[in-house]
Formats: sequence, C-alpha cells, structure tokens
Amino acid sequence: MPARLLRSARLAVSASVALVLCFLLSACQSSRTDKNITGPVIEFTGVPSIDRRDPLGDPSRTSTIKGRVIGARPGQQIVLYAHALNESGQMMIWYVQPLAAQPFTRIRQNSSWRNTTHPGAEYAALLVDPGFHPQRTVLSLPTEGVVAVAITQPWPPIWQSWWFPLACVLAAVLSILAFYRVWSFQVTRKLNLRFEERLAERTRVAQELHDTLLQGVLSASMQLHVAVDQLPESSPVRPALNRVLELMGHVVDEGRNTLRGLRSSIENPQDLKNSFSRIPGELGMREGIDFRVVVEGATMPLRPAVRDDVYSIGREALLNAFRHSEARRIDMQLDYAPDLLRILVRDDGRGIDTVVIESGRDGHWGLSGMRERAERIGARLKVMSRTGAGTEVELCVPGDVAFESVDSGSTSTWFAGLHRRRSRKNYTANGANARF
Repeated sequence: MPARLLRSARLAVSASVALVLCFLLSACQSSRTDKNITGPVIEFTGVPSIDRRDPLGDPSRTSTIKGRVIGARPGQQIVLYAHALNESGQMMIWYVQPLAAQPFTRIRQNSSWRNTTHPGAEYAALLVDPGFHPQRTVLSLPTEGVVAVAITQPWPPIWQSWWFPLACVLAAVLSILAFYRVWSFQVTRKLNLRFEERLAERTRVAQELHDTLLQGVLSASMQLHVAVDQLPESSPVRPALNRVLELMGHVVDEGRNTLRGLRSSIENPQDLKNSFSRIPGELGMREGIDFRVVVEGATMPLRPAVRDDVYSIGREALLNAFRHSEARRIDMQLDYAPDLLRILVRDDGRGIDTVVIESGRDGHWGLSGMRERAERIGARLKVMSRTGAGTEVELCVPGDVAFESVDSGSTSTWFAGLHRRRSRKNYTANGANARF
C-alpha cells in the first residue's frame, strides 16, 4: 500500500478522533460561580455523571468530584455540598459531603482539590476561611465565612449527551471513507494487474503472429510473384494467380492492421492528441471538414492497456463522424484531471437515429465494440444525438484507472471536479440521450 493511501487513511482516523475530542471539550459543562463574590474563583474539573433515567441514583454510592481554586490564600479549604432530590423530583436540602465528620477538602499545592460525594442534583464547592464550621444540612448555602462559591449540575454520561450520536455518525463516515480508500486501492490494483496481463498477452500474440503467420504469408506471396513472373503473358492460369496475389495482399494488409491494434497505435503514453490528429490523414478524408483536437489540463501518462482501449474508442467515434455524419465540423476535446480522463467527440452532422444508438446497426459493431471496451476498463460511455442535430460521444475514465500515478487527495481534484460538473451542464443535447 503506497504511503499516500496510508496518509489518507490515517488522516481520516485522526480527523474522527479530533472531532470526538472537540465535542468532548465543547460538551464539558462549565460551573457557574457566584458573581457577587470577588477575589478567588472555584472551577470544577470533574463532576459525577448522572443517569437521566434514574436521577435519584444510589444514595450509598459515592463518586469522585474535583476542581481547582484560583487565588486561594493559605489556610483556606473547600467545603462540598450536594443538593438532593425527593421522589417527586423537587429540590430538598443541601447535604455536606462526603461525611459530616469530614466536611473539609484540602487544597493542594498546585491549587487543585479532590474528594468524594454522594449523588445529587447539584453540587456546590465553598471556599472558606479557617474557623468555618459547616452544618450537616442546610436549606440554603451559607455565606458567612465563605470566600467563593461555585455550583454545577451533574454531567450526563457521554453516551447520553446530545452530541454523542452526531460524533459517532461523523466518526463512522470518516472511517467508512478511509476504508473506501483502501478498498478502492485494492480494486484498482487488481484491475491494473489484469491490464498488465492483457497487455503482455496481446504483445505475445502480436509477436507470434508477426513471426509465424504474417511472415509465412509474405514469403508465400513473394514466391508466388516469382512464379507468376516466369509465366508467359498468354498463360490461361496467369489471371487466376494474379487474383490469388491480390487476395494475399489484402490478407497481409489486414494482418498488419490487426497487429497494429494489438501492439497499440500510439507508442508514447502522452501522445493521444497527435494520434487522434493523424486519423483524418490515415483515412484519406476529403478536405473541407474543420477538425480540431483541444486539450484541457496537463497531460498525464496513461496505463498502457487502458490507453489502447481509450484510443480505440476515440478512433471509432472519429471514424463514425468522418464516414457517416456528413459533418462540416468535428471537434475532439481531451480533458485531463487528477480524478478523471474525459474525451468528447462532437460533430454538426446529420445525427444518429435513437433506435440505432440503442440497438446498433445490423452488421456493424462499432457502437457495441465501444461499449464493451468502456465496460472492460470501468469507464462510462455516453452517446447524445438526434437525427439532423449532430452527435456527441463522451467517454469518462476514472483517474485511478486511467493514469499511471494520480494524487487524488490534492485540492486541485475538487476544483477540477467542480469545473467539470459545470461544463457538463453546457453540453446538453438537442435530442434524445442514450447511455451505454
């Protein structure tokens, strides 16, 4: 697994952890301090949790409560009280904590304090001077001899907090994205292995055909030429042998075309534009057709097996446009983006009937072959046309399949995708749409 994918997965997991921590920090309930008392300040750093389904709790159970004091003087201590609830949910009296015989909590050198308390609906921390005598129970908190007061409510368990489900959902989404990246890499890797195997097999078959069948036919053709040249012009078998030579010439030409397709018609991985630009000359097309190839984005090297199928689909689209559309203008657009390779062929010709787009023309395999090649490499092929309204053929190949190396995590990917979505809105067809 490449370092880029590991970084993406770690980033997603780290983001989910950071998100949960942010919610934890934001959900911490701050204690309310009596603003009428100036000077030292009491803060709670840990409060027992309360189960909202059982607010009374177990009276015999004790929990930890802790905090700190800012500005306390030597000799001052903390006195803790817990506000109890009756069975009807109404506030009762304050009980000193944790025990009436042990009402004081010592302030440590680092200004923190810590003790235990019984369950309560509210907790109060009083900073008192030496000589303060707390009562076991009070209806209201004392003020005489009290330097500072802070009151807080119990904190609910994390799983009962309002933000906990949202944090879990967001963490799950980020985790799913991380696992999706890993799964996508595995799928792409398997696809690449299949592409490499296909390319190696095609190269082997092309080499064997060239070394055996094609060379054998060429050798037989040369020997037959020699034999025909030795025959007199009036020989009755000479016309038949010339016909055989002509047929063998066609076989050799078709064999070379087949080998050219097996070994790829483009030798440079970044040569799609020039390869497509040469097609009209290879076909011997008439002049007068305005043909343009436009490239958007920086060209990137294609995977060899994908490049062959992409070229074959684009070539077939151009062949149909040149031979059958009767167009005056044909445009080809190549869009290179980190997450997508897009090829668009557009003409202003007579268009294609909807029935032909959906089922193909009898005896012709161009559209079906384009569809099969697109499915084989995991691409999307779309044909938009109507009789008399021109034709658009669009091929979209995912970047992680098309390119040899893609940094899909970059910010430019998002902007490229946004630009592409906006551009597609401008390519609306004037007629029926058919998707392969």
